[in-house]
Amino acid sequence: MTKASPSRGWYAMAGVVTVLGLAGAMAVLVTGMRSWNDALPDLGQTFRDGETVPVELRAGEKVILYVSPESAPASFICSGKVADSPISTTEAKTFTFFRGFETWAARYELVADATGTAQLRCTAPTGLGAKMLAVGEVPDNGRLLRIMGTTFAITAGATVLSIVAGGLTVLFVWRRRRASRTPVR
Repeated sequence: MTKASPSRGWYAMAGVVTVLGLAGAMAVLVTGMRSWNDALPDLGQTFRDGETVPVELRAGEKVILYVSPESAPASFICSGKVADSPISTTEAKTFTFFRGFETWAARYELVADATGTAQLRCTAPTGLGAKMLAVGEVPDNGRLLRIMGTTFAITAGATVLSIVAGGLTVLFVWRRRRASRTPVR
């Protein structure tokens, strides 16, 4: 008496399970990367070194002066007032990201004591300025890390599970087919 041999179609089923799992993992990765890109700070209006631009500021809330490219060596001198109150500038924590075919880096935190529209002007020593400047939101690093961590954890888990499920199915079918060829004593 011999055991019934599973059909070779089970090998195809193992391949389908693996491919679907990997496709699901890629979909999670793409969705997560889009969410991460959407969570990057909004830059607002871009401008060049030496130009004066209007910037909406709220009393006590920080905004960031971003420079592009991020390797721009200059120390900028930024000046502006909101309701006769000067804008204070302090060096920003390191944060660099890619948007609109440009790499942007946080350079200074800008804070005003009053709410209103400031006329901001940032200048650098001649020949040492950045190609573009922008005033934007403060990055939410915690949110960015949560999105990235969750995305990679789910992607890795789905990838491993699909490969293991497909591999175990192949192994099980192979063993059953091999065992069905040898007579039972």
